[in-house]
Amino acid sequence: MVRHDVLVIGTRCAGAPLAMLLARKGYKVLGADRAQFPSDTISTHFMWPRTTSSLERWGLLDRLAATGCPAVNQVIADYGAIALRGRPSPVDGTAAMYSPRRTVLDHLLVEAAREAGAEIREATTFRELIWADGRVVGACLQDADGGLIEERATVVVGADGMWSPLGRAAGAATDVAHPSLTCGYYAYWDGVPTEGVEFYVRRGSDILVFPTHDGLTCIWAGRSRDDWDAYRKDVERTYHGIIGLAPWLAERLRYSRQVSSFKGTSKLLNFYRRSFGKGWALVGDAAYHRDPLPGMGIGDAFLGAQLLADALADGLAGDAERLDGALAGYQSAFRDRTMPIFEYTLKAASLKDPASAVPIYRKVAQSDEETTRFMDVLAGNIPFKEFFNPASIARLLV
Repeated sequence: MVRHDVLVIGTRCAGAPLAMLLARKGYKVLGADRAQFPSDTISTHFMWPRTTSSLERWGLLDRLAATGCPAVNQVIADYGAIALRGRPSPVDGTAAMYSPRRTVLDHLLVEAAREAGAEIREATTFRELIWADGRVVGACLQDADGGLIEERATVVVGADGMWSPLGRAAGAATDVAHPSLTCGYYAYWDGVPTEGVEFYVRRGSDILVFPTHDGLTCIWAGRSRDDWDAYRKDVERTYHGIIGLAPWLAERLRYSRQVSSFKGTSKLLNFYRRSFGKGWALVGDAAYHRDPLPGMGIGDAFLGAQLLADALADGLAGDAERLDGALAGYQSAFRDRTMPIFEYTLKAASLKDPASAVPIYRKVAQSDEETTRFMDVLAGNIPFKEFFNPASIARLLV
């Protein structure tokens, strides 16, 4: 039986880059996904510079640009009484921002993994882990014809989403947990002029606007999670009612055309799940999930893939003890990097009335430097508390 160095379950924004990075290092990698690509999935689409910098480092940013995805040149953060316009600082020299369709992005990443030498099997479903002496040594997979296949690997990685069947099979505990704070629906629209990515925050509601492939614009209309039952009873009316809170956007939609059905969810959990064990690891939404309002999910998946690839490259070079230590280090490093974003997201997704912060936003808008710093908070470049703290606020309001 062929033995792989790493078996990756799930090959979207976390699993495919992980497979690619490991294959580039010369490891024998098998990736499996129940989807067949191109394949769509619910997503915020947006890629801040911290996200595109990963694609640049991996040599894939020009490839994404060549798909015809429009570049995002401005971020608008609208709080009703004041709107801030700007863009965050470059990350590692990369300033580009995009909002690709997942049908395009995920397929691009899967093909990059294959080009690197990873084997990727589509329409293949994870069924169970294989254990030996208390350690994961492989997994049982099911192909499109219903056949069961056992695959052996030194490490099995779950990149299989928020509900992670592999995580359940491994007994991965959720050790930080907060309930869903928002819910909502999105649709694709044709003929909506935009000046970039648009974020609208109102008391109890949020709107996200992303220009994407084929001249389309993805528009999300969200509410507090408590409103889910009423929202789904009349999606169209509620959706347009939320859009009406942003009259400039609502006016543009009057002259546009909806070209997709509504897609929505109320299952936007906020958690960290234990991300490693003997012979297994989790990455992407399987390891960590937060409300999509800040548009950082793809970036966090890329970050996790890079950190886990580095940890595995170190751990696989030694014995089991060294591997286990490397995986523990990966979890620690990932949480250190993402916890400020997680804490900021919990505040933002509470959808409190932004009116009390309007005086601060007005001062920020008067300074290009402060506007860039504020955009860096939204982009995850600097921690929320570094900008919104008593000393900083006092300085702004002088």
